[in-house]
Amino acid sequence: MTSDALVEASIETVGHQVTPFPVQEPETKCVVGWKGGIGKTTLAQELAYLDDGVGGDMDWSKGGLSKGWGYNEETRTGAPLIEAFENDRTPKPLRGGPRKPDLIPGHSTFGEFQPSPEVVKRSLIRWSEELKRKITWDTHPDACPSTHGALAASRVAVVPVILQTREMASLEHLLQDISDYPLLLIPYMVPKSVPTWHKDELKRLAKKFQVPVGPIVSEYKWVGVRRKRVAICSEPVFKKEEPFVEQMKRVHQAVVRYGN
Repeated sequence: MTSDALVEASIETVGHQVTPFPVQEPETKCVVGWKGGIGKTTLAQELAYLDDGVGGDMDWSKGGLSKGWGYNEETRTGAPLIEAFENDRTPKPLRGGPRKPDLIPGHSTFGEFQPSPEVVKRSLIRWSEELKRKITWDTHPDACPSTHGALAASRVAVVPVILQTREMASLEHLLQDISDYPLLLIPYMVPKSVPTWHKDELKRLAKKFQVPVGPIVSEYKWVGVRRKRVAICSEPVFKKEEPFVEQMKRVHQAVVRYGN
């Protein structure tokens, strides 16, 4: 079955039933997954850029948003995210310029200092309101306090879905844990041909947990080896990047329309 047919079948199964959450203006959203290497950080950066918003980094692993943005904590003094929580103040985002989103940088020690989910929730909502900016949070790939706080603060939580056996098992675990949050599943790194079992498993999980499935992002091997620090969706877009950018814009529109 082709990837397009896969998504059509999944959306047909689930319909457009989503839990209505209060409208936020400006909004907080996050990208979550219980496994690393599934495209979480790339989705967070591109969605933040397409919002003309801010990317926030609560993933303390080295592959998080801050490192890819170009932030190097070893050359900086302080830890803006940790200090913002400890001092109960709104962090000032670093300017990204025309080709990448502004950034609230994370820190490698954040896992040791992360606050309770309630403090994270309250802070993230307030920061977005005080900055008057949309913020997209990259989260740590685990059911940790900061991730649960980001989920509770978010109008929508985007979940990249890799259509492989172990990744689908991880997805089911995630849905068992947090399907009561406003989730949007995004099939990510989708190959040209999807095995029937994986297609059926996505349909089963989407139907069982009543979670909507959004547009796909196909497999682009060059994304994983890319070293540029700018958003892929930023101008100029090279020819090989055009299909990715078009798909990402569809994902962005699905996020914007979520719950409407």
